[in-house]
Amino acid sequence: MDVLVEFKWNPRVQNGLKKIPDDILYTIAKQTLDLSVPMIPMSKKVGHSGTLRRSSVSGGVRGSRGDFYIGSYTDYAKHVWNMENVNWTTPGTNNKWFTRTLKQHSATIINNAIYKSWRKDMQ
Repeated sequence: MDVLVEFKWNPRVQNGLKKIPDDILYTIAKQTLDLSVPMIPMSKKVGHSGTLRRSSVSGGVRGSRGDFYIGSYTDYAKHVWNMENVNWTTPGTNNKWFTRTLKQHSATIINNAIYKSWRKDMQ
């Protein structure tokens, strides 16, 4: 006995499946940035207070098509990122803020990104 099966894509589902990976990656980057803001150090130096934090927020999520990124866009961000054993002047701040956020909240961030993207692209 032969069985013949023909599969036809639902165009809306097919389109959603194409969009969902980028939407998930973008949402992971956005949530990581948003949750990291309170951890980004703020200088007490006159003229620099909050510059690192503001540059991160104003930079937002950049990129497209599977290559999304976030950052802190100052000439000294890399230096602050790599600082260790520092008595940070702003409570709750630390180095490697994006990494710390992902380590602490990865399951929630990823689950939220999948849920949000699925609802947006597949419904």
